[in-house]
Amino acid sequence: MRLLALVTIASSLFSTVYGFCGSNPGSKEQVAKYEEEFQASLKNISSNAKQAFYTVPVRWNIFFDQNNPNDGNYPDAVIQQTINVVNNYYQSNGLGFTVVNVQRIPVDYRTLHSFAFNTNPERQLKQRYRRGGPETLNIYTVGNNPNNPYAGWATFPRDYSYDPSNDGIVYIYDYLPGGSAVGSNTGKIMAHEVGHWVGLYHTFQDGCQPDPYNAGDYVADTAAEAGPASGCPRGQDSCPTLPGPDPVQNMMDYSNDACRTGFTPGQYARMRQQLPYRGIYI
Repeated sequence: MRLLALVTIASSLFSTVYGFCGSNPGSKEQVAKYEEEFQASLKNISSNAKQAFYTVPVRWNIFFDQNNPNDGNYPDAVIQQTINVVNNYYQSNGLGFTVVNVQRIPVDYRTLHSFAFNTNPERQLKQRYRRGGPETLNIYTVGNNPNNPYAGWATFPRDYSYDPSNDGIVYIYDYLPGGSAVGSNTGKIMAHEVGHWVGLYHTFQDGCQPDPYNAGDYVADTAAEAGPASGCPRGQDSCPTLPGPDPVQNMMDYSNDACRTGFTPGQYARMRQQLPYRGIYI
């Protein structure tokens, strides 16, 4: 694994590290429509179908430079370390993740560093390599792209029904444990992306919205936030007319790895409600 990046690349990439997620739930109107459909779907969920614990199968796809294996081809230990971090934040909610397949895919340098959110290269790699149903998490790790400011991005549970081949998480390998993105390389960003994959929005979704049940991140116990946090500004209150300081320690904010500590009970409840889209009932 390449642990040191060229200074010129590092400065251009890591200057935007706290805008690390490219996951896009859609416009405010689209999200409102999705949420209306989601609330209607809750009536069809039977409590009898629920399991005490569900283990999500993970298919891990590693793209690396065929002429320089150190560029992207990290050891299995890094994969397990990342999964351990993810499980640390989800197992208490009855959800675990286990790697069932690792595929190492050699490509040329240009291809490795060409991936960006919602582009043809991204869609092509998913269409070729994605395996499994809605319950299978496919992760694709790729190289950094100077035109891509994100550490990773994920699809949402509802997306699977109309675009199954696009489902999964794309992740820049520098942000894996031991990677060159110092301060953001503990594995917590992967836990953040998994949050989207199981149905969570960013805590700052829609900014200072007063109604947490019909706007924002649709979770009542995460305080409203005007925009993404940078660093770890504990006590910051960007929506002073609404209850609570900014949730900068929440996994779904953009604060740094050292700052983010987990999820709220409301977020865990939303995950459980969203997972039936993936055929998972906990």
